[in-house]
Amino acid sequence: MPRRSAQESLDVTSGVIWKQLLTLFVPVFLSSFFQQTYSLANAWVVGRFAGKDALAAMEATVTLNDLVVSFSVGMGVGFGVVVSQHFGSHDDEGVSRAVRTAMGIAIIGGIGCSVLGVLLVGGALRLMGTPSEIYAQSLLYSRIYMSAMLFSIVFNTGSALQRAVGDTRTPSLIVAVSCVVNISLDLLLVAGLHMGVEGCAIATFATLTLSSAATLHALARAKGPWRMRLREIRIDRRMAATMLRTGVPLGVQGSVYSVSNIVAQSAINGLGTNVVAGWGLSGRIDSVIWMVSDALGSSVTTFAAQNFGARNYDRMRQGVRTSLSLAVVVVGGVSALLVVFAYPISYFFMRDMVVAGISTRVLLFIGPFYVFYSFMDNFAGTIRGAGESFMPMVLTILGTCVFRLVWLLGFVPSHHTLNMIMLGYPVTWILTCALFVAYYLRGGWLRRADARSQGRQTA
Repeated sequence: MPRRSAQESLDVTSGVIWKQLLTLFVPVFLSSFFQQTYSLANAWVVGRFAGKDALAAMEATVTLNDLVVSFSVGMGVGFGVVVSQHFGSHDDEGVSRAVRTAMGIAIIGGIGCSVLGVLLVGGALRLMGTPSEIYAQSLLYSRIYMSAMLFSIVFNTGSALQRAVGDTRTPSLIVAVSCVVNISLDLLLVAGLHMGVEGCAIATFATLTLSSAATLHALARAKGPWRMRLREIRIDRRMAATMLRTGVPLGVQGSVYSVSNIVAQSAINGLGTNVVAGWGLSGRIDSVIWMVSDALGSSVTTFAAQNFGARNYDRMRQGVRTSLSLAVVVVGGVSALLVVFAYPISYFFMRDMVVAGISTRVLLFIGPFYVFYSFMDNFAGTIRGAGESFMPMVLTILGTCVFRLVWLLGFVPSHHTLNMIMLGYPVTWILTCALFVAYYLRGGWLRRADARSQGRQTA
C-alpha cells in the first residue's frame, strides 16, 4: 500500500509479492518499451528512407554508445538501491540527501562523458575496424549522440531515483511522450528532409534533452522527501561515498559488458556491411527481451532493497523465487514469439532479403537461451538490493565479459564465422547463470550485508 500520503510511491514491504512485482514491473517495462520503440523507429526510418549503408553506419556505433550509457544506467541503479533502503527504513532525511547527492554526481559525470565522448569517438571507431564506406556516417552519428550524454545520464539517474521509491509511472509517461517526439522528428528529418543518419542523431539529441528536462521537472514537483530542485542539489560526502560504493561496481559491470560487445562488433565488422546491418537489426529486434528481463531485474532490486531496509529477509527470498517464475513465463513466452516471427519482423524493418535473412539467423540461433540471461538478472537484482554490488559485478564480468572475450579472441580469429561469434552468447549466459546460483545459495552475501548495515546504524 502507498504510504506517507505520497501517492506516487509504493511500499512493497508487505502484501502479495507477485502482484507487487508486477506492479513494479509493468510501468518499468512500458518505459523501456517506449524507449526501445523510438530506437526501433530509428532503425525503421533509416533503413527504409536512407538505405542499407546508413543503417549499417548507425548500427556500427551502438555498442560504443552503449559503453557510456550502460555505465550511467548502472550507476543510477546503484544510487537507487541506496534510496530504496532509506525509503524502506522510513528514513525521510536519508532519502532527501541521497536524491540530491545522486543528481549532483550525475550532472558532473554527464558533462565529463559528453566532452570525452565527442573527443574520443573517432579513434574508437577506427580501432573497431568500422568499414570505410560507412565510417564518415558512423562518426557523425556518434558525435552528435555523445554530445547528448549529459541529458541521457540525468534522465536515467532521475528515473532510477523515482523507481527506487516505487514511482514507476512517471518515468513511463516521460518516455512515452519522448517516443512520440522522437518518431515525429525522425519522419521529419530523415524521411521528409532526407538528412540520413545526421537527422536521426539530431532527433535523438532533442529527445534526450526533453526527457531530462521533464524528469527534473517531475522531481521538483514530487510530494515526498525525494522532492528536488536544481538549486537544492548538494553532494553530501558521506552519502556520496555510500552511493559510489554501490553504484560504481554496477557502472563498471555495465561498461565492461559493453566492452565485450565492442569486441564482438569488431569481429562482425570484418564480415562486411550486410552482416553489420543484419547483426545490428537483430539486436534492435531482440531488445524486447532485454526490456522484459531488465524490467524484472529492476523490479526485484527495488523489492529487495525496500525489504532489506525493513529487515524482511525471508520476504526477499520469496521475492526472488517469484521473480524467477515470472521470468520463465514472460521471457520464455516473448522469446518463443520472437523465434516464430523472426523473418517477417526483420523484413519489415529492412526490405533486403540478405540483411533480413542474417537478422533471422541470429534470432533463431540465440532465441532459445534468453531465459538464462533473465535468471542472472533476477539473482543479481536481489543481491544488489541488499547493497552488495561488488560480487555481482565480479561474477558478471567473469561470466559474460572475460569468458566472452576469451571466446572472441581465442577461438573466433581461427574460425571467423557468424555462427562462431553467436555461439559465445548462450555459452557465457549459461556459465554466468550457474555462477550466480552458486553465489546466491552459498556466498553469504546477506549475512555480510546485514552486518554492514548494522554497523552503519551504530556509527
